[in-house]
Amino acid sequence: MAVSHYSYESNFPATGAELFAYHERSTALQRLTPPWQPVKILNRSGGIENGATVDAEIKLGPIATRWKLIHQDYSQGQQFADFQIFGPLRYWHHLHSFCSLGSRTGNLKETIQFEVPFGRLGRWLTEKKIKRTLNRLFTYRHTVTENDLNHLINFRDQSRRKVVITGGNGLIGSDLAIFLAVQGHDVLILSRSGKSLVFGIRAARWDPKKRYIDSAATANADCWIHLAGENIAKRHWTQSRIREIRDSRVETTSFLADYLAKLEDPPECFISASGTGFYGSRNEVVDESTSKGKGILSDICHAWEDASNVLESAGIRRVFVRTGVVLSLNGGALAKLLPFYRVGLGGRIGSGTQYWSWIAMDDLLRVFDTAMQDSRLSGPINATAPIPVSNREFSKTLGAILNRPAILPAPAWVLKSLLGRMADEALLSDQNVVPDKLTRMGFSFNFPELDLALSHSLGVY
Repeated sequence: MAVSHYSYESNFPATGAELFAYHERSTALQRLTPPWQPVKILNRSGGIENGATVDAEIKLGPIATRWKLIHQDYSQGQQFADFQIFGPLRYWHHLHSFCSLGSRTGNLKETIQFEVPFGRLGRWLTEKKIKRTLNRLFTYRHTVTENDLNHLINFRDQSRRKVVITGGNGLIGSDLAIFLAVQGHDVLILSRSGKSLVFGIRAARWDPKKRYIDSAATANADCWIHLAGENIAKRHWTQSRIREIRDSRVETTSFLADYLAKLEDPPECFISASGTGFYGSRNEVVDESTSKGKGILSDICHAWEDASNVLESAGIRRVFVRTGVVLSLNGGALAKLLPFYRVGLGGRIGSGTQYWSWIAMDDLLRVFDTAMQDSRLSGPINATAPIPVSNREFSKTLGAILNRPAILPAPAWVLKSLLGRMADEALLSDQNVVPDKLTRMGFSFNFPELDLALSHSLGVY
């Protein structure tokens, strides 16, 4: 048997036992799965103890294939292994070994043995590529693990919360549910179907149009995170579409706030999504003290935030997370731009001088959890990286990360003719937004610079 060997190890700011406990969380596998190498869990039995199994679908290029693993060699706090039952390789054994190096330092070593199909020929053709893929994978996984453990340590003395998330099946909500569960919180997703699309996260039903919430499932929640709302970029902005976008935020928030304000045992905090569109387009640096701007999105964000005013008199702490451009491969601006950049058709949008205030998805997840756990935060907070960039610089940096030219502009007049007011407010708007509140409270961004954030998001190391 022509078995290949691979290993990767790192030290972390946690004991071996704490590292092990992190990997035992129910959503650890999803949390540590890179967005460029998606894994769909089809079924799972147990955790990581001996005999537990994971049945998943993975993509090898454009081809989806099934991969079933069984856990072996389990030793509490020290090690566990994954052994392939069925999958694309002839043999796969992955041992995770944990140990403490001191009172606050631990080591994780990944040791892998694998055999590819077609014997020595297959090994000659694929071994180096597989090892490069593993290097990329574990660089990502160990970066995420270290950042998550640092965040967990920052709130070590805080009790874990019961958290209800509306919009938890969406782009931000699904990642946030996984992250909060890895941090030890009890997470519940509310959806109109009553189903969760996030494996390992339970769900309950709500229907804001019918003014219904599953009160039994949501009872005694410590925090509600409200992310529900129509996708602003889904369709052209007709007058009826603008009303849909507004109502999906304002009317839903108003109903939810009224419901929470009347509870006998209300939550400690209510965290609502909002957007940097609140500030409109303006040629100046803005922070949370800056007044409302002008435009459709500004009006919607203002009404959205005001819709929960009733919670003030109920003694529920409110936080509005004004989010900028979120860097994610699964949706949003970056996902839409990537196909053009990958084939060398990227470039500035309009003049390219307009500022884009952006944030890495992983930092955004930590912002939400910090807003929940740190009672110093209330009112609006800007969820943007501390170093905004112009659209021209964004385009140049993305092209450099992908090793592609970024010289083909998208003229403003073309965008306006195709997208109408959406182009003006979502793409051409000038928003130099800084996270003043987070900076002053000492929040540390893991990805403060665009090149670091894009490299991590795209797995370019």
